[in-house]
Amino acid sequence: FMEHFAWEPQFLRLIAPSSMLLDEGILSTLVSTRYAFRGIDVRTQILYALFDQALFGTFYPHGQQQQQQNPSLYHSTQFFALLHQQHNVPYAEGTHWHTRFGHLVTYGAGYYGYLYSQVFALDIWKTRFAVATSDVVAGDDDKHDDVMSRREGTRLWKDMLIHGGGKDPNVMLRDVLGRAPNVDTFFDRA
Repeated sequence: FMEHFAWEPQFLRLIAPSSMLLDEGILSTLVSTRYAFRGIDVRTQILYALFDQALFGTFYPHGQQQQQQNPSLYHSTQFFALLHQQHNVPYAEGTHWHTRFGHLVTYGAGYYGYLYSQVFALDIWKTRFAVATSDVVAGDDDKHDDVMSRREGTRLWKDMLIHGGGKDPNVMLRDVLGRAPNVDTFFDRA
């Protein structure tokens, strides 16, 4: 969630060293690059999630007969390369990058949660913090026009962060958003 602040000119001006002049041209050029590689990034995250599911979930084909029919599905490097090919993500032949990817062990068939959480984070960002918010949540009669809004930050804290893992995440999302989460915001660029 917090990475969204790094693309906001108001926040960048706040954290920039005083010796650094951030004029509008520099800021607009920086912000315009935000989604330059978003497509390949999302595809790569999907690929990692599928690979994680294959290794640790129920997706990985089991049984001697399937292994004999398609042995490449049982060799992690070949399977990783196959996923790259299927999802049109560049792959460096002769490498074993996945053996150095620590999240594969620590997530244990849950790596998809990384991308899944981005969906909700972006929905919260666009609904509660993005300056150009045009969709005002029903019952919210005052729009915010400040990415650094104390009101919205306090709302996020009180409705979600303060609870840690002690409250149903779906309830917290509804409280923060004022509605059910919307996956469509993830696919909107603006």
